Amino acid sequence: MDSLSSSSIVSSLPDNTPLVGSLWMASSAIFTTYATNRFLKYEPKNKEISEGAGQASALNSNQLPRSLLLTLLRFFASSLIGFVAHPNFNVLQRIQETKAVIPTFAMPALFLFLANFTNAISLSKVGISLTSTSKCGIPLITVLLTLISDGREALPSALTITTLIPIAVGIGAAAWNSPTFDTFGFLAAMVSCTAQSLLNVTSKKAISKTGVSGAQAQRAMVTVSFAMTAIYSLVSSKFVIPKRKEDLPSSGNQQQAKGLGFLRIEVPALLTSLAVAAYHLEYNLSFMFVKLVAPITYGTCDAIRRLSTIVAGHIMFGETKFSRLNIFGIGLAMLGALAYSFASNS
Repeated sequence: MDSLSSSSIVSSLPDNTPLVGSLWMASSAIFTTYATNRFLKYEPKNKEISEGAGQASALNSNQLPRSLLLTLLRFFASSLIGFVAHPNFNVLQRIQETKAVIPTFAMPALFLFLANFTNAISLSKVGISLTSTSKCGIPLITVLLTLISDGREALPSALTITTLIPIAVGIGAAAWNSPTFDTFGFLAAMVSCTAQSLLNVTSKKAISKTGVSGAQAQRAMVTVSFAMTAIYSLVSSKFVIPKRKEDLPSSGNQQQAKGLGFLRIEVPALLTSLAVAAYHLEYNLSFMFVKLVAPITYGTCDAIRRLSTIVAGHIMFGETKFSRLNIFGIGLAMLGALAYSFASNS
């Protein structure tokens, strides 16, 4: 009886809107925030010994930046789980289904790779708060992309466009003289924001064209994204990362990324597993939730999720305190995103 009850709960999960929404926001704000940032910021206990070993190992393996390593592991694990984790375990059928739609999802997969890779860079450079706030610019960039691709006729109402003003001003205020501001990191955040906007537009068209489910779409995109990330990793390790001992930077200036190619990952296995599991869980719950609710509900919950991520990040990692202007900017950007959600669906 207990097993039947548990099975019933699991089978009904995709249709349980409050539970799916709560799990999505909680997993993103707490699980993903913790696992991702702990992975990116992890330092071995005995740093000096580890750095010495790392330089020696770099002679025989390709050293990858931590942000790239995280992106590679995320896509690999998510793709593997998507193919294997199924009650029927019909892997060949899922491979064939994925192969059939890969050409349609190739472009969204490129934007998925860019969004994830640059987001990881941004997190490591400017921290959780500024990275999360920059994502409020997604509606603004989406409107600009709509104007370019479909013309003025496809633009939302004037009221909706007006709500983009507090978003733009809020992002600017959040970044203004921020204690965690870094030019390269902020640019990475904006690239991630743009790529996410392009991903939203192109993936929606691809799903409509193929008629596949959200889980099938994600499986196709992460599979292609993994291939792209693997190729980029091989190319960058061959032509960008120094190989000779004399070319390696001193331990004081050496990159803080400790992942050594495909052969060695200095981040503990448990923490690595948590980081990739958090990514897979969050994205699957997001796909499930977006199909269950109206766009206005999803947009509202997404704004709350971002705010929760910022709060959780400060609690867990104690980031540098922001000025009143930065805090005002974060709040204004969140309110703008919330207003956009209401106005665009009124």
